[in-house]
Amino acid sequence: MKKIYSCVLVLASLLLFIMGNEAKWNLNEVPLFHEQSATAFAETRQSKPFITEKEFEQVLTLTNDQPIYMKQENLIRIGELQANQAVALIGEDEEYYEIRVGKMPAFIRKGQAKVEKNVMKVPVHNERLGAVKTAQQTPVYTEANRKSDVLIQLRKGYRYPVIQEEKDWYLIKVGERAGYIHKSTVKMDEGVPVLLYHQVLPRKQMKTEMSTISLESFEKQMAYLADEQFTTLTSQQLYDYLEGRLIVPEKALVITFDDGLLSSKEYAYPVLKQYGFTSPQHIISARIDREKDGPAFDGGGLLKYLNVEDLNEMKDVFQFEAHTCALHELGVESGAGLVFEHTEEEIIEDLQTNLQHVPSAVSIAYPYGQYNEQFIAAAKEVGLLIGYTTVEGYANMELSNYEVNRFGMTEKRSFKDFATYVDGDMRWP
Repeated sequence: MKKIYSCVLVLASLLLFIMGNEAKWNLNEVPLFHEQSATAFAETRQSKPFITEKEFEQVLTLTNDQPIYMKQENLIRIGELQANQAVALIGEDEEYYEIRVGKMPAFIRKGQAKVEKNVMKVPVHNERLGAVKTAQQTPVYTEANRKSDVLIQLRKGYRYPVIQEEKDWYLIKVGERAGYIHKSTVKMDEGVPVLLYHQVLPRKQMKTEMSTISLESFEKQMAYLADEQFTTLTSQQLYDYLEGRLIVPEKALVITFDDGLLSSKEYAYPVLKQYGFTSPQHIISARIDREKDGPAFDGGGLLKYLNVEDLNEMKDVFQFEAHTCALHELGVESGAGLVFEHTEEEIIEDLQTNLQHVPSAVSIAYPYGQYNEQFIAAAKEVGLLIGYTTVEGYANMELSNYEVNRFGMTEKRSFKDFATYVDGDMRWP
């Protein structure tokens, strides 16, 4: 009996080793549901923050409550700093004081205030833990006690990065100080939904639902996002959110397109522009000439791709991102992605060629959703910040920035599934 037990343990250990070193890939561009971790993000880090005293040369104390803003294209109000609460300054100009909320610069209009050298209690721990969503104006206390002073009031409808959990409280860093948010006043942020599209065609032209959505379904989805007042994020903004450097609205999402197909110009572009949405579009630079014969399309005929002129015409809506140059193919014998037949150095060379066509790219969409550690290393080496997979789930701080989940949208998806996903209510068994 002991021998059988020992053999089982050895076999289990061997399987875990193999699985741990197995390349991570998905042969289907249209992903299936994948199991997601049920562990709450607040449980991922158990160590308590170490609070210490630190002297700052410039500490701001307001005489009156003042709004706090973040800078995007415009100033966006994210909260209200309370009077008589000291926060460290990181800069100022003629109109604004600058502090940090989390790792993000935030701005307070100059008014009645004093700035002086002072000592404050600050958390040493600065790493991201996750984010919380506010359903109403939310007080942040100076201590883990609801009878303590309020440091800042957070605005309703935003996602705020937190650095720690302590029993019934989340800790947020404001002006280098630790602020305390009672768990009952916020919800855990499940993450930002990222949508994945390929081909958009009028329903009467469709001959397959593989990697394709009808123009009618796409229009209905985009109208819903507009009616519900969703904000679209770029890959750079998603990266900043994942790093705790950007506060984003609760109703925020990323709309991605893969492959650079001509149909995205003819059908998707006008709809996105109508609603003021933007979208990362991942380009295969070896196919950036639609006059060349593309690979066969499952629905019949050949796929047609965008060219350089198209990219220039659509840069008001699309941010053009990386999708490899010549590695978006499947191996003849293996059926796996061609990338697995190349060294890290060869992948780097391919990505560098890809980036010549999309020099502003900050993200890579893995061809067919397939990737491994050397693909990730190559993406990092050429300066890419985000890696998009075809695994389904939300983009959140639990996972690596190079393993970002997306939700594949085709005509097979119901509108109910779409709405459930973007509203943050999708659950995986």
